[in-house]
Amino acid sequence: MYTAQIDQLDAEGYTVFRDFLPLAFTARLRAHMDSLLPPIDPPQMHPHPVTRTLRHPIPGAIMAEALTPRLVALAQEILGSTRLRLLEQVLIRSDPCSAPRGAGGWHVDQVFHPSQYFTRPRLTYYHFVHALNTVPAGGAAFTIVPGSHKKNYERTANLTTKEELRRFHGNVTAIAADELKNGIEVLARDGDLIVFNPMALHSGSNNVTLQPRYVYFASFADVNAEYLWAGIRESNYGPYFSDDLKNNIRPEWRDMLEGQRVSAPGVKSSMS
Repeated sequence: MYTAQIDQLDAEGYTVFRDFLPLAFTARLRAHMDSLLPPIDPPQMHPHPVTRTLRHPIPGAIMAEALTPRLVALAQEILGSTRLRLLEQVLIRSDPCSAPRGAGGWHVDQVFHPSQYFTRPRLTYYHFVHALNTVPAGGAAFTIVPGSHKKNYERTANLTTKEELRRFHGNVTAIAADELKNGIEVLARDGDLIVFNPMALHSGSNNVTLQPRYVYFASFADVNAEYLWAGIRESNYGPYFSDDLKNNIRPEWRDMLEGQRVSAPGVKSSMS
């Protein structure tokens, strides 16, 4: 169904699906974010980047609504899996600032071995980043080095232990420093969806416009991606989903929350 975009995702490490969410829904999700976050200040009040992040458990039934059938079907197609788990949902608002324009911190999200990627179902994961407003140049666009996931998989091919993969993760930006000059801004429109490979070199960027940038992203992996899930358990990264999500998710998708604890009342999402 999405052959051209999936080919680009495999070749370049990212792709864009235009008009993926209705604009009425992106407006509602922006309003929901603003209701949970501090007010937006003028850029001159912030000489450094201001990134407001809501991680699960995120309150609001709208977070279940954000798991659309189209999104789940696309994740299944890309991962080659009919048994997905939801890794995370994150809401990010990048407020205007007076910091220099440019990328804020190149990295890869997690390091995998080629044997975990070149298989079906894939035993890695993908990020699905929904643009909730149109992002101009300099407006905190997602930035990526196209094709860098391929080079990183070449580098991990001879790594055989978890410790070797972890050491590579800590050094990857130094190892690939010469490639960062090839980074690009991905300028999405309101309602677009960016999908990217977490082994690609990527970064957020500073918002030097006068308007905030809003994004919602979800990440999925196959239930049998044990290396990934073991790492999540060891790090205790965001293990809670909200009761709002649990109680409003489609019944046929409740097993996507399996293996993740559901929050007790009063547990709040983090903001930074």
